[in-house]
Amino acid sequence: MSPHARSLRPNQLVESLEESVTLAIAALARNMRQQGVDVISLSAGEPDFGTVEAVGEAGIRAIRGGETRYTAAAGTPELRRAAAAWFQREFGLQFGSDQVMATAGIKPALHMALSTLVEPGDTVLLPAPYWASYPSLVQIARGVPVDVPAGPEQGFLPTGADIRAAARTHRARGIMLNFPNNPSGAVPDRAQLEEIVAAAAEEDLWILSDEIYSSILYDGAEHISPANLDPERTLVVNGGSKSHSLTGWRIGFLAGPADVIAAAARLQSQAIGNPCSISQAAGLEACAGDHSAEIARRVAAFDSRRRFLVDALNEIDGLAATLPRGAFYVLADARPLCARYGVDDVGLAKLMLERARVAVVPGTP
Repeated sequence: MSPHARSLRPNQLVESLEESVTLAIAALARNMRQQGVDVISLSAGEPDFGTVEAVGEAGIRAIRGGETRYTAAAGTPELRRAAAAWFQREFGLQFGSDQVMATAGIKPALHMALSTLVEPGDTVLLPAPYWASYPSLVQIARGVPVDVPAGPEQGFLPTGADIRAAARTHRARGIMLNFPNNPSGAVPDRAQLEEIVAAAAEEDLWILSDEIYSSILYDGAEHISPANLDPERTLVVNGGSKSHSLTGWRIGFLAGPADVIAAAARLQSQAIGNPCSISQAAGLEACAGDHSAEIARRVAAFDSRRRFLVDALNEIDGLAATLPRGAFYVLADARPLCARYGVDDVGLAKLMLERARVAVVPGTP
């Protein structure tokens, strides 16, 4: 062995990170399909609609127009202005262009935010259930993730008492929120969100709010951002990945107090340089154009599927599901089915893939 080979190995932090369960199951499903197996994949959180046509055309024009050079680290001035206007128009959030930065997707936005806010050893509260990547993102930022369970009996929403107790027990510095929630579809009403935000303020927690599903709502549910209630305490992550089917374009936004955004932009300048210039052009059209009719059609399709799936799941002995109020997921109670087969939720997901040829995601991270 080369004397230098021993030093060429992943560090302890990277070794401790687990592969995304969602992507791992999606990869297994793809491999089975490549082998000729007919698999229904309900794993990755990605719309099956194509990119909104006008948005895709904007990206094509950028390529043909030679918009392929470096941009400012936080995105082009035009995109930042358009994104600030979009936040105001769609969600009533008052951001100046210096309070918004473009990122290479939602996960990088969360990474930049956490890496800007978290000091080594800081505890970050994660109301559960949550997107499986959240704990790893906190760990990458040298923080310590702590679950705050919020089960079906409370509508998958943390209470103010839950947050205060966890913050005091673990000396927390921040909390990550995600409404509409992946995977439960939970959407708090104003009073519930006010309780959550008030608890965060009482414990002096910063809030990182992942709002990527904010355009996908059902049954009259209303999206309210924590930044509508406490803008000085909140960073918002949002974009068109789900509403405009831009998942592969890798474009998103981080918004909040100007000094924090400036710091996150400095970090991004060293980490990735800038988001893809072509994707920024597509993002500009997504923010500035009127695509409300197309988005409404897509939400109506998701709504129809939501109702069909919940009805079908409730006909299966051992499964129970309620209608989500937002996003495009159903978090079913599979505990009776797990008990019947003597497996946990991961084992059940593997059984469903092997025997039923259906790829799903376990309910626990």
